[in-house]
Amino acid sequence: MSDIALLHGLGVQLIVVAGVNQQIDDMLQERNLTPKYVGGYRITDREAMRIAIEAAGQIRTTCEQFLSKGPAIPMFRRHTKGDREIHFEPALRVISGNYITAKRRGVLDGTDFGLTGEVRFVLKDDIRRQLDNGNIVFLSNIGFTASGEVLNCNTYDVGLHAAAELGADKLFFLHLDEVAALSLPQWLPLSEAQNMLLEKLQNSISAQQMDALRATMDAKPAEPVSAYGVATSLSPAQLKTYQAMKREDLVVDLDIWSAQGFPTAVSTCVVACCKGVKRAHLLDARIDGGLLLELYSRDGVGTMISADFYEGIRKALPNDLDGLAALLEPLEKAGILVKRSRDELADMLPSFTVIERDNRILGAALLLDLGQTPDGVPVAEVGAFCVDPIYRGSGRGDSLLDYVEQDARARGIERLVLLTTRTADWFEQRDFRWQGAAYASELLPLARRSRINPARNSQLYVKNLEAPADNLQAPGKRIGF
Repeated sequence: MSDIALLHGLGVQLIVVAGVNQQIDDMLQERNLTPKYVGGYRITDREAMRIAIEAAGQIRTTCEQFLSKGPAIPMFRRHTKGDREIHFEPALRVISGNYITAKRRGVLDGTDFGLTGEVRFVLKDDIRRQLDNGNIVFLSNIGFTASGEVLNCNTYDVGLHAAAELGADKLFFLHLDEVAALSLPQWLPLSEAQNMLLEKLQNSISAQQMDALRATMDAKPAEPVSAYGVATSLSPAQLKTYQAMKREDLVVDLDIWSAQGFPTAVSTCVVACCKGVKRAHLLDARIDGGLLLELYSRDGVGTMISADFYEGIRKALPNDLDGLAALLEPLEKAGILVKRSRDELADMLPSFTVIERDNRILGAALLLDLGQTPDGVPVAEVGAFCVDPIYRGSGRGDSLLDYVEQDARARGIERLVLLTTRTADWFEQRDFRWQGAAYASELLPLARRSRINPARNSQLYVKNLEAPADNLQAPGKRIGF
């Protein structure tokens, strides 16, 4: 909770969704009642509903209690002048209410789920007003029908609807051993995460439904991902239920995914990203300061699922020559890039990395190994770096540079150099540092300096790369270093 307080102080707008599933089970057992589940959903009778409301109230009060705690009085006295008495308000304002509109799950296959609810929508405009007023919004498992009935909802479903409907930049799930046991990488592209889940459904739904589901999730055909576990076998009744479901219900039915042996937190992250949330993070709740470390450290401490930053980025192929020449030509005419003949481009083609989409080259970068500098540092040059003007500002340039830097590190390059006359600002913002006129710099190997035209007065920018880690992954399999 201290991470939440610090993030709020930094101006981050926060919605906190607290799960109480375990607390409800514990309280039922304390009263000699047995928790009842069918297909992953709780059957909520009247007594279970009263306990669900009680558990939600307890967890809300606990959160409010912690976030109300302010700094020590001596700290205020030290930094405050005046003789008047100071009255201290709660440190943070936490707002909760009937923001979740739900409906009964109803009777399925003869099972009456009682007061178990399904989220229809959240009151996003009201929540947004509270966030704009500087408040933290607290949501729980409690939803309300249009007739005023109180229902017990799945908190994963609540978090999913809130994040998707408010267009959240990030969705965090705090987990324990069930996710940690999967040993997920630090970054999981959405396409790989989708395939990881879809593989679990291969034997659970029809081929037609699988094609429809892929289309809904905009997912490519699944690739083997067996390292993440083996699908759980389903009962004939579950198979029948899933095969009868419509596509739009299937993609958001989180318990379908968990029935395959996957933690609901993982499947919710994937569905959230499919529904427009930019990034979803899985974070071990036992890591002290984990939220801050995940957000503000270079590599983070959890797993991030997001759209593929490196989609379409690959090494250039012989049939890319025409598209590459067409991309570079306007910049060569403008004097931004050095003009290269078609034969020169053909010779350099293996050293180019390109961004390709729908058989069109949208961006390119050249990475030339220059050998060692006089001080013995392996160095490579980044050149002919460009992105089609139509696609600038979309992050493709950053992804391309990121990919090239990863490629350089994998090859043992310790220093990147860049010669430019017009694009210095963009590269300076990405940690390239100015080193003066290129033709006179000893940071370049002598053979490279001899080929520089002093009249062009290209400026040299340098970026030192960190040594590769022992578990260095292939380019495009992680974000940044």
